[in-house]
Amino acid sequence: MVLSTWRTTHKILSRHICKTRRKQTTAGVLVIGDEILKGQTEDTNSRYLSKEIYKSGVQVKKISVIGDIVEDVSREVKEFSNSFDYVITTGGIGPTHDDITFEAVAKAFNEELILDPTLKELVLKFYKSNDINIPGMKMAYIPQSAKLNFKSNITPEPLVYPNISVRNVYIFPGIPELMMKTFSSVKATIFQSKEQFFTKCLYLKSKESDVVQILNKVVLEFPDVQFGSYPKLFNSQYQVKLTVESVSEKNTKMAYETLVKLLPKESIVDNNDVDEK
Repeated sequence: MVLSTWRTTHKILSRHICKTRRKQTTAGVLVIGDEILKGQTEDTNSRYLSKEIYKSGVQVKKISVIGDIVEDVSREVKEFSNSFDYVITTGGIGPTHDDITFEAVAKAFNEELILDPTLKELVLKFYKSNDINIPGMKMAYIPQSAKLNFKSNITPEPLVYPNISVRNVYIFPGIPELMMKTFSSVKATIFQSKEQFFTKCLYLKSKESDVVQILNKVVLEFPDVQFGSYPKLFNSQYQVKLTVESVSEKNTKMAYETLVKLLPKESIVDNNDVDEK
């Protein structure tokens, strides 16, 4: 009952704080592929992207996994594009029938697919062919307003396939190794946010319900700071992990120090003694 009250109270406080907190740059991640939904392939891409986008000072607000259906992907792309500053898609790029991301993104913005001359040459070189009707040529047909994003100031090698973007939607491959290589090459060009997040953590021996009043007090005192409370079951080192985070290093430090001052000293676990693995 106490835990339920804490969750409800925290949600109410969060809604109140959102009205005063300045707008942050946001992103949504779309993971595309039937193989993910069927459990045949593990989705490691969204975790990698979330970490890297966070490091770029952008807050990931939503991650969605969706199958290889043009209409479904198109609808999700359109919704994400209207809701977030950046949309990152992964998967659905290739020469086969189920590679439908380009088609879906084009549909989302009422555009046609066109044969891009630069991609055409890349595909022909990759397949060592002069036949523009090869299946791989499907990867050269992109939405008409699409842009090709290569690594800044570096001419790509023949086998490097660029990131394709349409408006605020950036399309990446689903193969983790290719996705990570492409993303690391262009992320500085994509994300223009000059902000970064500052985070501090506290580990407590206390139960979550024991610190709810103190935490709520500090949440109200620092409306530009985000707080997280994460219970840990069956752990011999700590029972609750608290996170303090904002785009202001000063505010993060002040909020953290206020929490430390208000919490019982005996409940705080030394961070050096914590192994989160």
